[in-house]
Amino acid sequence: MKPADQFRLLELSERYADEKLSAAEVAALETELRENAEARTFFAKALHQRAELCFDDSWHTQQAAPVSQATAKPVWWRHAITAAAAACITFGVFWLQSTRDGTVATLIRAQQCQWAGSSLPTVEGARLKPGMLDLIEGLAVLRFDSGAELVLEAPATVEVLDGMNCKLRRGTLVAEVPPQAKGFSIDTKDAKVIDWGTKFGLSAGEDGKYLVQVMEGLVEVDDKTGAATKKLEKGQRVDRGWSQRQMHPSAGDDADAEPSRWQPSIVMDAGDGWQAITTAFGRGKDSYIQSSDKAPSDFGTHPFFRVKHSRDTKPDLNRKGYIAFDLSKFSGRTLEDAELVLTIEPSELGFASFVPDSTFAVYGVLDESADAWEEAGLNWQKAPAHDPAQPESHLPVAAKVKLLGKFEIAQGINRGTRKLRGKDLADFLNADTNQIATLIICRETNETQDSGLVHAFATKENGTRSAPMLRVKVR
Repeated sequence: MKPADQFRLLELSERYADEKLSAAEVAALETELRENAEARTFFAKALHQRAELCFDDSWHTQQAAPVSQATAKPVWWRHAITAAAAACITFGVFWLQSTRDGTVATLIRAQQCQWAGSSLPTVEGARLKPGMLDLIEGLAVLRFDSGAELVLEAPATVEVLDGMNCKLRRGTLVAEVPPQAKGFSIDTKDAKVIDWGTKFGLSAGEDGKYLVQVMEGLVEVDDKTGAATKKLEKGQRVDRGWSQRQMHPSAGDDADAEPSRWQPSIVMDAGDGWQAITTAFGRGKDSYIQSSDKAPSDFGTHPFFRVKHSRDTKPDLNRKGYIAFDLSKFSGRTLEDAELVLTIEPSELGFASFVPDSTFAVYGVLDESADAWEEAGLNWQKAPAHDPAQPESHLPVAAKVKLLGKFEIAQGINRGTRKLRGKDLADFLNADTNQIATLIICRETNETQDSGLVHAFATKENGTRSAPMLRVKVR
């Protein structure tokens, strides 16, 4: 608790004991003490200390002076004793109820959740003591007894410390802190974020990099590496390397972990007449574009391609995925059936709680001359079946593509696969004449507010996840 809050409560305790609080002030005080365990403890201690001073006979003897019956007035300490006893009983009951079992928070929601390595119960509705929660998939909402509420977005590891403090070891969360929980703090490896009644998002990594973004109110960011403390208001953010790492990822040490397993450059026999290729086969390729005046040339080297629809908040952050399959091994043969398989990858950019269940559409590019695109040259100004000037720029030009199908990803899901299978996909591949087919992946669902999640899918550069795969059944 901040010194300012302690002085405020100390003053309130004195006025409460002297019966000088208005009815409205008493009601506000009772609400705060009921909902804030730290304030309850401090307030009860303040009244208890005052009561002890009143019962100190030596202090009372020194202070007492003879007075006539006519000038005698009720001594304040008698009221204080009564008030202190009543307050300690009233607020002590609340304090004992919330602390007798050591719990400090409640897991009020668990959506599509998978957990690993947690030391705390992960059943929805469970009361939580100090300990660790390790969320690997889904969304989970924690409500601390202080009133602070955290939305954990997988993958995330959070350590619950007490009713007013926790530590984000890795991942992303969105915090909403009501007035009675002002001063709620979240630690990361290299920063401490103190909330003053607001809503903000926080992302942090085990390497110390972090991002704080304020949606409402005021947040104080204390950088542990020596940078000056910052106070952030609505719309402001501080980014210590987090976005840079996410925007320019590399396959890293795992680039060659299992290339023969994950990124096969051969035609695979999938059984029952099915064969499979990935974008790593032959002239296959995968990349993405982003609505920016800049023309990045490294998106084709990323371990995932990104997809986002941000029409109403930040239209300069729309993204579309492009993949192409080399069909040369199936030339001259009829495909009876076909299936596209995409592997979902955590992008750790944006907040999942700001995007609802999302629908994605897959389009086939009809103009075969556009199949010659290069990963290094693909950008928002130059891409197949794309017009940066059209209002719905997150979608391709309708006359230049064929809709092959749609799939959905529920809110909070960041792993697994999505498949698209059917006659439209098979017919599109059968109509090919240049032995390469380009597909565009778009998200139709718009985010609900600024900084919504960017969805991501593994590419052939990914060292641990399967590249985009095309399974076909040849007649």
